[in-house]
Amino acid sequence: MRLLACTAPIAMLVSPLSATAAEPAATNSADQSANPLLGEWRTPDGVPPYDRIRPEHYEPAFDDALLAARADYRRIADNPAAPTFANTIEAMEGAGRPLGRISSVFFNVASADATDAIQAIEENVTPKLTRLSNETFLDQKLFGRVDRLWQSRATLDLTPEQARLLEETHEKFVRAGAALQPAARTRVAAINEELATLGVIFGQKLLADQKANDVVLTKAEVAGLPGDQQSAAAIAAKAAGRDGSFLFPATRSAAEPFLTASPNRGAREKIWRAFVMRGDNGNANDTNATIAKLVALRIERAKLLGAKSHADFVLEDQMAKTPAAAMDLLMKVYRPALERAKEESRDIAAHAAKDGIVKVEPWDWRYYAEQVRKERYALDEAAIKQYMPLDGWVDALFDTTNKLYGITAHERKDVPVYADGVRVWELREADGRKIGLFYADWFARPTKRPGAWMNSLRDENSLFGELAIVVNNQNIVPPAPGQPALISVDEAETLFHEFGHGLHGLLSKVRYPSLSGTAVSRDFVEFPSQIYEHWVLEPEVLRKYARNAAGDPMPEAMIQSLIKARAFNQGYLTVQQLSSAILDMRLHSLTGLPANFNARAWEEAQLKDLGVPNEIGMRHRLAHFSHIFDGGYSAGYYAYTWAEVMDADGFEAFKETGNIFDPTQAAKLRHEVLERGNTRDPIESYTAFRGRMPSPDALLRNRGLE
Repeated sequence: MRLLACTAPIAMLVSPLSATAAEPAATNSADQSANPLLGEWRTPDGVPPYDRIRPEHYEPAFDDALLAARADYRRIADNPAAPTFANTIEAMEGAGRPLGRISSVFFNVASADATDAIQAIEENVTPKLTRLSNETFLDQKLFGRVDRLWQSRATLDLTPEQARLLEETHEKFVRAGAALQPAARTRVAAINEELATLGVIFGQKLLADQKANDVVLTKAEVAGLPGDQQSAAAIAAKAAGRDGSFLFPATRSAAEPFLTASPNRGAREKIWRAFVMRGDNGNANDTNATIAKLVALRIERAKLLGAKSHADFVLEDQMAKTPAAAMDLLMKVYRPALERAKEESRDIAAHAAKDGIVKVEPWDWRYYAEQVRKERYALDEAAIKQYMPLDGWVDALFDTTNKLYGITAHERKDVPVYADGVRVWELREADGRKIGLFYADWFARPTKRPGAWMNSLRDENSLFGELAIVVNNQNIVPPAPGQPALISVDEAETLFHEFGHGLHGLLSKVRYPSLSGTAVSRDFVEFPSQIYEHWVLEPEVLRKYARNAAGDPMPEAMIQSLIKARAFNQGYLTVQQLSSAILDMRLHSLTGLPANFNARAWEEAQLKDLGVPNEIGMRHRLAHFSHIFDGGYSAGYYAYTWAEVMDADGFEAFKETGNIFDPTQAAKLRHEVLERGNTRDPIESYTAFRGRMPSPDALLRNRGLE
């Protein structure tokens, strides 16, 4: 299972693999007939039997699969025959497959529908999974076999993909600490377990605090809000037993539209504080102490593994290679963004002054930025959303994919799903051949963690003859009954972004599961997703799919204004994003944690040093920065900017042809990037697509920061 564009619920060194529908799990303790997770999955296309799975099924299935996985790895390690690629590296690709599919099924739910029962299971199974990972990648007999193959790799006559798998497998063992002395290996194993547990604790505290930070407003306080926001808030309040009030969850999908549209300054402050202070309220769900423990342990582990800092350790096998290289790019973009933000601030302050506001606060910016945008471009966010129905943009998503790759999407009603509202499509090639299945879970629910992400229920591979199954998640506010879901342009771009990740998984054409789809470096994995965002604001797409409830197209003047306004407020947005990335890199570049480290105080000092205006702030404050504390983006949030250099330059390849659906460029993108997985260095994949590596110039042009 892989989660992207946000965070993974468990930092496992072992990449779980999916089992085929016909492959029974080895059973040691659980009853196959009573537990739908075990044995053969007699479901359409071998999908998870979510219609029959109950919370009580997970732990027995995990325990059974853990025993089977240990036995698989033990057989490989104890094999008396000399190590070969087949009996060691390829054998490891088949080890623990039942555990892989159970992990994928469970952690998909743990992210999207984290009930109390699911959270309790997550707490119990996470240390067990981490323990297996430690046992496997610190096993000296197993590492000895891998290392012997690595040392003699030049004589093995491997295919390029096999050579890459051997390289990646050996690197995993070394980075896990297999080459360390016994005492250091033992300590690394203990740290890994504690880090995995702390990551779960961070995520659960954040979700609990987010729920506790719901804001209930009166009718007077929501006056002036668009009707769809008021309706959704009224429904949420009624469901919470507050009929007659208006409830806004402390999520980005609820907070940002409110802050953009509400003329009530006091109500804006309430919403802003509830959203921004998640995890930092000094209560039982405060995450600051957890952050200190996480950072200290990451520093200790990095030093044990021979790195100067956690950031140095993380970036060793990324495209950036060093924290200095990543920071260099971030600052090249941050500096002009900060200057642009200061210019924007003057416009914001001038508009706010008309309402008697002397000092612009963080809860004022989006509202007055929207007033400036209305005046400058004749745009109104509420009016734009009338032409942005979710269903219409789902059609746009699939039509764009069809024009680029000839792929068609066919909704499946026979596939069991894990929650109400989840929809499933089968993707097919132009000739009708099945590509894989796509699950869409777009709406917010109280048990869903914040953000948007893609994860895999099954990784494509030819070794076991499997097609991919991927899931996309967003947190779009559900509409009132009988009303269409209206989304913002940002939400439409997120829709395309996550599906870009999905295509990276679905279109993979590799032999080995460990190299499939999105199993690439963090600073490359965002390229296929971010390039897909570009099609949303193309006139050709807007003219066809931006339509209101009556079917009328978006007025041409509005389309042109949207395009002209593309770079509007980019100083603010870029400073918010990059300040988060810079603080992530600075925090994880520490070589020792200061005594009495306090995350909030440290954050304030760093923002002051960077000159981030108070009215702008960070996109993700440390207290709720799930990307870096609840998964795989620690010292890696820079990856979005690193990949944006490539996506901006990559989309220009289409624009240069005069056809945004140019078949030659689409074929190159598919063949050289999407199909390749991690079978070669990402630099090689990008240059094979584009003919060269990019510079930041295209990114600066894209954001209007030149």
